[in-house]
Amino acid sequence: MELYQLRTFLTIAEEGNLTRAAEKLFTSQPAVSAQVKQLEEELGVKLFERSARGMALTREGLLLQEKARRIVEAARDFKHSAEHLRDTVSGELVIGLNNRPEVLKIVEVLGALTAAHPELSYGLVNGSSGTILEGIDDGSISIGFFEGTCEHPRIEWHALEAVELCIAAPAVWARELASPDWKLLETKPWIFVSRACSYFRAIESICADQGLRLQQRFRVDECLTVLNMVAEGLGLTLAAVSHIESPEFRGRVVALPHFRTTVNLCVGYLRENADRPAIAAAREVILGLWEKEPESLNPPAWERALRTPRPKGRSHR
Repeated sequence: MELYQLRTFLTIAEEGNLTRAAEKLFTSQPAVSAQVKQLEEELGVKLFERSARGMALTREGLLLQEKARRIVEAARDFKHSAEHLRDTVSGELVIGLNNRPEVLKIVEVLGALTAAHPELSYGLVNGSSGTILEGIDDGSISIGFFEGTCEHPRIEWHALEAVELCIAAPAVWARELASPDWKLLETKPWIFVSRACSYFRAIESICADQGLRLQQRFRVDECLTVLNMVAEGLGLTLAAVSHIESPEFRGRVVALPHFRTTVNLCVGYLRENADRPAIAAAREVILGLWEKEPESLNPPAWERALRTPRPKGRSHR
């Protein structure tokens, strides 16, 4: 029996759906299904009832759920305790990425960390902002980038910069959609992102404000592939202005004049893990690259005590 099998069991139990569990675990649905099957075979009990509505725990599964949770949490606490005993920053740092590497400066982040802490290893996982936050909250992600706001009470976070959003359209539709006619946009197909993405909430806000019923032709869990679909004339979407203006999409995708808004690009981690050496090192590198004060909405006492003078960056407040 492996710890990752127990994590998969717990995630499916919480989500009640293989697809959502796979997204949260940053793996494929077949892999999740195989892990459950292996665990059931090893235990000799059926853990889930499968139906068209999803996955429901059996009586045996319900009895084992809390025991599995205690095992996973004990293993995590054991690992964290060991990290505090080491004189060097080592172990594995799992970083959640919600955007393109160049936007998140991930090469610079990893370069600085590997130079300063050669014994530290890394896991990089990609997902929507909501999925990244869930991963931080459940402990599967050490530190992660996300956009929008964070409503998870256990997560400490810092806003890094504002990201401007707009409605993105195929360049061949530019003349037709040059005037801000919202009703005309209802006649066009739309590409929606995962409900866990901050862009989805922005689209919902547009619909509520303008009284629109947009035609969702596509739903894409991977946000970074959406603009390629727009460029090919498959529909409209909400996107970062900086992405539209990148060389890859210049002349292929245009920003419509109908709508502009901003969301914050942020980095977050569990508040209870804030003083772990690996997370503290990553936080300092990331905030330093964005020239930020190590300050959040609710800075803990340890961080205020350790804070040293540095040039002030733009506030996230």
